[in-house]
This record gives sequence, C-alpha cells and structure tokens, in this order.
Amino acid sequence: MVDRIPILAAAATGSASVEGSWGGLLLYITVALGISFLCSMLEAILLSSSLSYVQVMAENGRRAGRMMRRFKENLEQPISAILTLNTIAHTVGAAGAGAQAAALFGSQWLGLISAVLTLMILVFSEIIPKTIGATYWRQFIPFAAYAIQVLVILLFPAVKGFEMLNRLLTARAGEKEPTVTRSELEVLAQISTGEGALEEKEHLILRNLLHLGNVQVYDVMTPRTVVFALPEDMTIGEVLRVHPLLTYSRIPIYKEGIDEISGFVLRHQILAAAAEDRDSLKLSQLTLLIHTIPETLTVARALQEFIARQEHIFLILDEYGGTSGIITLEDAVESLLGVEITDESDVVADLRTLAKQRYSRQIQALEAAEVVEKKRSTPAEAAPARSLPSASASFSLSMDGRSKTQ
Repeated sequence: MVDRIPILAAAATGSASVEGSWGGLLLYITVALGISFLCSMLEAILLSSSLSYVQVMAENGRRAGRMMRRFKENLEQPISAILTLNTIAHTVGAAGAGAQAAALFGSQWLGLISAVLTLMILVFSEIIPKTIGATYWRQFIPFAAYAIQVLVILLFPAVKGFEMLNRLLTARAGEKEPTVTRSELEVLAQISTGEGALEEKEHLILRNLLHLGNVQVYDVMTPRTVVFALPEDMTIGEVLRVHPLLTYSRIPIYKEGIDEISGFVLRHQILAAAAEDRDSLKLSQLTLLIHTIPETLTVARALQEFIARQEHIFLILDEYGGTSGIITLEDAVESLLGVEITDESDVVADLRTLAKQRYSRQIQALEAAEVVEKKRSTPAEAAPARSLPSASASFSLSMDGRSKTQ
C-alpha cells in the first residue's frame, strides 16, 4: 500500500488550480495515518488473538468475546471491512496530501515529499500499530470487537460483495482444515509447560492422551507367560492350600490350558466361600464371563470398552485365537497417566519386566546346561546339544510395555 503514495501524489499535482495550505496538508496526513493506524491495529488484534482465549471470554458471558468469536470463525467480513477502510484512507490521504504538498513546495520537491510520506505510513500505520496489536491483543480485544462491528455495519455493501466474491473463488477449495492439529496441541502443551502454565505431570498426561490412539493393547498388557491363572476344576480348599496369599483381585480361570480361558473369579468370592466353609466348591461355579479383544486394538478403544461394558479385565487374543495376555482397567489408566499404579498387595510393579527377566533366566539356564552337557560328553558319544528357544517360539515381548495388576 505504501508504494501508492508517490504515484497518487504525482497524479494529484497535475491540477494547477489546487491551492495548498499547511492546515490542509496536516489534515490529510493526520486523517490518513490515524485511520490506517486503527485499521492495522484491528487487523493485528484479529489475527493474533487465539480462538481458545476468545472462546473462554464468550463462555464467561462477555459480549466482546462472543463478537470476536464470530469474527474469528468468519474472517471474510472483518478483514474485508478493515482492508476496505484502510485502502480508502491510503488513497484519499495520499492524493490529498500530495496535491497540498505540491502546491506548497512545488513539483521539484515531489520526490522528497513522497519519500517522507512513505516513511511515515510505514512507521505510523504499519510497524507501530501492528506491533501494538500483536503484543497487547488480550487487553484490546473488547475495544477491537466493538470497533470491527461498527466497520462491518458501515461498510456492509462492500463487505457483502467481497464475501460473495471470496466464496466463488474458494467454492472448490475442499474441506476446511482444522483450526488446531494434534501436533500443534502437543507443541502448545510443551510451550505451556516451559512457561509454567502447566506442570510436567499435566504435560505428560496430555501427551499420552494424544498418542493413546496409536498404542496397542499388546504394548501394555500382562503377557501370558506371567499371567496368574487357575484351573476351573480346582476347589476353594485346594486354591488356598497352594496359594494361601492371593495378591490379585481378578484371577483368570482356564479349562485344559492357558489358551482355553473360560472366565475369571474374584478374590473376595474365594475368600467369602472359604469363610463359609465351602472348601469343596469348584472355581467353575464362581466363574464370571471375561470379554476378549484382539491384541491390535488400541488402548484408547480398550478404555472406551472398559467404560461401556463396566468391566475391569479383558482377555487379549492373538491372531490365531490363542491367549496373548490380559489387560485391566488399571493398565489402561497407567498408559494415560504415564505412571505405575501400585498398592500394598502388589508384589511386582511391572509384570512385563518380570516376563522378560524370566525369559532371560531361562536362556541362561539352558546355556549353562548345554555347557555342562558338552563337558560330560565324549567326542565319540557326544550328546545332541539342547537348542535354545527361538524368538518366534517364545512369547514376544514389547520393550516399552508395562502392566501388572490383574
């Protein structure tokens, strides 16, 4: 807009009948710079203000917040009004000031006058107002909302015309992009943590929440190798003789093996039956239905299933229908909070770590047995070496998963 001034000022000097005056020159410059200052500041406030802050203002019952929210959701109207008034101010101001200056000082000073006007418009109607608007937009939102509303009403015909033209140009632009993406939300949370608006734990929860839809239950489940399960034909008396301390509140029950889990029993049911001297009662008579989910299901979806079904434990099946592990509501919540939830009955905080430790000890034991066997055997009667379990034959463990309480 600044490059208009020399051209329009030169055109304005073509009329010899113009009588210049200092009052007229100052009036044109002051009005042009003042209106342009206002328009630039309103534009900066409108574009710099965040929709979330404006939404909070609106929810608190502030009329300025509701008005600014409407402008933010439909930028065509306020931007058209602001730019229309700004263009009129620049055009009329440049033409009038150029004509007055040429009449006062003569055409030989036109170049210098144009340079001075250009510098004044650059500083007083672009740099300063936009810096103020972008820096103090929170304080100026109430003023800006009412000022923009007045401009939209006064310039309604022009605003409506530009709005229709803009819709024609953007009719095939496709779907509207989201105002804030998931990546931007994560960055905003990180910035807020750095500025002290959020605590580190709150930032961790927000980050986990945004990524919860990308984490599979396989990564947080209790693997089958460390699942504490009991046969369904076991009696209450046998359970308490073999396992006098039951540390799990929900215990899976199987028929022939771990791949045939038929349900689960509650610890308090076992203890209640024992208190009633029902030692001969079988676990199958206390079995509750356990729902199954695939190991590829996301933790976010599993959390929804927990809430919808009002359950606390799910059986996880692999691609062949075998038992892959179990997941509890506690595991899903831990994935969201990013911490291990333990109580006084938890002997092991992380059963996935325990599963990896057991597998490592199994490997070491087999290696030691192989060494001893080689030492005892003779070259003529060498015993066949015992092969180590392959990664595919054993239960594959995720290196970053966690789960514990059943």
